[in-house]
Amino acid sequence: MKSRLRRNFEAGILTNDPALVEAAMTQFDHVWMGSHCKQCGRKAYCADRIV
Repeated sequence: MKSRLRRNFEAGILTNDPALVEAAMTQFDHVWMGSHCKQCGRKAYCADRIV
């Protein structure tokens, strides 16, 4: 189910590199805050949409 408008966000990291941890946290925050919601192709299935 991956296309230009449909994404599956998963991450697994094991590191001691602070820059990599910061980048992962930033990416998670963008997803969590709904940065992708306006272009999401799965809005009909989202129980708690960010408009």
